[in-house]
Amino acid sequence: MSLLTETVLRQPPHNAQRLRHVATQFSPADIRKTIAELVSRDKLVLANALSDAGLSLYPDSQDILAISALLAEIQRDWGTAETLLEQLVELQGPTPPAASWRHLIRVQRCHCEFGKALRSAEKAVGQHPDNAELAQELGDLKAVVDRENLLATPACEQ
Repeated sequence: MSLLTETVLRQPPHNAQRLRHVATQFSPADIRKTIAELVSRDKLVLANALSDAGLSLYPDSQDILAISALLAEIQRDWGTAETLLEQLVELQGPTPPAASWRHLIRVQRCHCEFGKALRSAEKAVGQHPDNAELAQELGDLKAVVDRENLLATPACEQ
C-alpha cells in the first residue's frame, strides 16, 4: 500500500480541503495509482474525493483525467465521464490514442448519444484507419443511427 493510500484511508471522506492539501505532496501518477487502489478496495467515496482533489490540482494531467473518467464510467456517470474524456482527447493533441477514442465512444453510446458517438468514431477511424475495433464501432454506430432515423425512435427509448 502506498503512502498516499495509507494517508487517504485515514482521512474522513468529507474533509475535502484536508485531502486536497495531502494530495499536493504527490504527483499525478501517484494520485492515479492511489485512486485505482481505492477502487480495488471498494472505497469509492474516497476515490471520488481524491479524484476531485487531483482534478483541481492537475486539471491538465492525462493521468488524472484518464483515471477520473474511468472512475466515472465505473459509477455509470456518463456525463462526467464524457466531459473528462473529451478533455483528455483534446489534451492528447492531433492524434489521440485509439484507447482514448474507444472509451469516449463507449461512454457516448452508454449515454445514448449515438450521433455524437458516430462523429467520434468517424474521427477516430480517420486517425487510426487500421484499428479493427474502431472500424467495428463505426460500422455498428452507422447501423444504429440509420435504424433510429428509419424508425424515428431512439434506441435507448425502446
